[in-house]
Amino acid sequence: MALAGGWLGGQHGAMRSVVGVYCVATGVVMVAWWIVSIRGGALRRPDRSPPEIALHLAAELVTAALLAAGGGLLLAGGTAGVALAGLGALLYTVIASPGYFLARRERAPVIMFAVLLALTATAIGGLLATRRPRGPP
Repeated sequence: MALAGGWLGGQHGAMRSVVGVYCVATGVVMVAWWIVSIRGGALRRPDRSPPEIALHLAAELVTAALLAAGGGLLLAGGTAGVALAGLGALLYTVIASPGYFLARRERAPVIMFAVLLALTATAIGGLLATRRPRGPP
């Protein structure tokens, strides 16, 4: 079983499993967040044009899909490429998104994004540390 092999496969296998769970969980939570936000009227904000919010939503959903797929691949013992792409997109998101909340002086979301920034950077570093070296250059 790939998941058990990851947990029992030493430090690198455990790191890949932890990052895989983080990716899947974050991807699922992002989709759930947007479902709740859309139901709450997030698409009808006067401070953003419909094309702007539609493209933002598309980017968020692509990020969530990359995270979920990449995390699933990690948990199945696959390669890290898709997970790294998703984590990179998430890194951009958690850096860019707090600006909206800073402008509104909302502290809780800013703190949440700071925590996600730290977790995401740690996940990227941990995943990169587990990459197998390729042959000579």
